[in-house]
Amino acid sequence: MLSWGAAVEHNRVWKNNPTQKAKNDFREKIKAFLEEKMNTYAAQEEKTDNCPVTEEQHIKNIAELQKKSIELGNRLNFGTCQKLLNMMCKYYWCAGYIKEPPHLPIDRINLKNAGIKGKDMVNWTEIEEPQVYINLINKIKEKTSGQSLAQWEVDNWNRRNYKPV
Repeated sequence: MLSWGAAVEHNRVWKNNPTQKAKNDFREKIKAFLEEKMNTYAAQEEKTDNCPVTEEQHIKNIAELQKKSIELGNRLNFGTCQKLLNMMCKYYWCAGYIKEPPHLPIDRINLKNAGIKGKDMVNWTEIEEPQVYINLINKIKEKTSGQSLAQWEVDNWNRRNYKPV
């Protein structure tokens, strides 16, 4: 539910003013889909140095989540889907349930921390195309000095929120 909240709190995701029951059903089906996906991220056989899911598969998983949302009658854009999946991966990784994920959530805070601005700045809630997401991931990689995206995000988030006593 924390992943859902992070992905939709600044984003209009409901089409055609659905009932509360329809919203709950949609969320539950998306949650079940994502929990099933988390099994692939937790697989024991490693395909990369960190996460058993490659970057290419991760992007396909985001696209599959978007397709699932369409099948369920409430199309989520690619930006919302990446935020939802990436937040879930982050929470599962930090809790020790999966290995380090290949990406970080693209949002205003991470774009700002990476110094993405001007013509490169994109509102993540409006990302419609996978290539826009991939371009942002590549721009952030340029800022991480070889550190993994997931670890870079956690380090920068911690620095932003650390308040010495």
